[in-house]
Amino acid sequence: MRGPFFWTQRPRTCERQRVRIALWGMLVLGLAGAVGCDDERGSSRYAAFDGGATLPAAQVELVSTVKTVPPPWWITPDPVDRMYPAYGVALHHMANVFEAPRKDARVLGYLRRGARFRASEEVSREGCARGWFEALGGGFVCHGEGTLVDSAPPPYADPPVLPALSDALPYRYMKTTTKDVPQFMRLPTPEEELAVKAGFAGTPIGSDAGVTSLAGLTPQLSLLVRSRMQPGFYVSIDREVRDEATGRVFLRTVRGGYIRAEQLVEAKLPKGVGVPLGGRLQLPIAFVYRGGAPALRLDPISGELQKAGPDLTLQSAHQLTGKSLVKNGRRYFVTADGLLLRDTAIRIIDRVPRPKHTGRNERWIRVDLDRQTLTAYDGERPVFATLVSSGLNDHATPTGIYRLHAKHVATTMADDLTADGPYSIEDVPWTMYFLGGYALHAAFWHDKFGNQRSHGCVNLAPRDARWLFFWSAPDLPSGYHGAIAKVGKGAVVTLDAGSVYAIEQGT
Repeated sequence: MRGPFFWTQRPRTCERQRVRIALWGMLVLGLAGAVGCDDERGSSRYAAFDGGATLPAAQVELVSTVKTVPPPWWITPDPVDRMYPAYGVALHHMANVFEAPRKDARVLGYLRRGARFRASEEVSREGCARGWFEALGGGFVCHGEGTLVDSAPPPYADPPVLPALSDALPYRYMKTTTKDVPQFMRLPTPEEELAVKAGFAGTPIGSDAGVTSLAGLTPQLSLLVRSRMQPGFYVSIDREVRDEATGRVFLRTVRGGYIRAEQLVEAKLPKGVGVPLGGRLQLPIAFVYRGGAPALRLDPISGELQKAGPDLTLQSAHQLTGKSLVKNGRRYFVTADGLLLRDTAIRIIDRVPRPKHTGRNERWIRVDLDRQTLTAYDGERPVFATLVSSGLNDHATPTGIYRLHAKHVATTMADDLTADGPYSIEDVPWTMYFLGGYALHAAFWHDKFGNQRSHGCVNLAPRDARWLFFWSAPDLPSGYHGAIAKVGKGAVVTLDAGSVYAIEQGT
């Protein structure tokens, strides 16, 4: 193994080695003496160092000449420690980060409660009584207003779990299966639990934007209950909390609520659907979106269609040749491995031109609302394709060309203006807004990609949404939970329906 340069010379005899070690020891002792203080006698003939030993004045003069030599590279302070010597922690659920150390500066994004970061020394106190600090990830925070900054890591009692940015889902998710499940602000007593249950009984649910009414509870109990959850409400889980006195087990949510563990069940994680393009798969391709679709081949002798094996795997991707044929009034598309796919069982994706006002090397996203597909492009080159679920007919996803204007690792979505009743999903993962409240985001509550399913947003499988989240602009700076795009700088998203591909017109 090669070590530092002064140990990589040719082997030496034991005697020469002992001499060199002795010289190194004298130099180290001399350096220690050079930075020490005179002993209590104040004599100019001695310099003190650890252990109480002394060096003659002549040796002190010899090593004193080394004082001005800069420290060697292997003990040079880390650049982060030099430029960002302070430590910070976010206290608010959304602690804003500004482009400049001013309250009227553009908001770059925000940190979530519990996030820790490195910070510079204080840069200004303009509009911030306790000082502005530059964060390592970029931007400026105001100490004391959503964040704490100190020379040592600030204490934070019982911090929440941080999102797992490398996983398909950033948090653990669970849902309710029964009605009127209370989410408490703190651990309730058994008597408080019974009182809340009695208060909910016989009281209309009611709701406002997915937040169910707390009517029927006394003012004191209303302060204790965070929400009245209904079947299918989802929460992100922080940890398990046990009431040692009674043995009751609660699950604490990422947002700080408490729910009895037996009233929640795990959310299932859908598989990833999307595929990279440019290698084995090139456009045009087809995704199977209906179960039970047969894999067929054309018999070269009879000219009839025959089964070629098991049914096609749901949501699998297949390379198309560009050819098709019609048999018994139905169109079948030919794959690169010789299979025939019936048009009613597949979603086809083909290349489309780059939208106007999109840079030649700019990344952009195309959503085909008619076929329920999404394709990611790097300039003219398609790089990723997948199935999606856009809005149902009474909650149609808008068409048009937009830009992503905000991205959130996770954000809550709720509504009561739906035919199937109110819903609430805490911390919807990998959310990318392109128009008002319309967004591309992960959906872990269903696996019907390739079919309309949402209340207006574009749903993706979690793994696919995560890939798109970190691939598209705006970038998410280190430590941020959400980022706000500069006007005109977010990735272009084009949503259209009804176009016909050349492959669909062939024979």
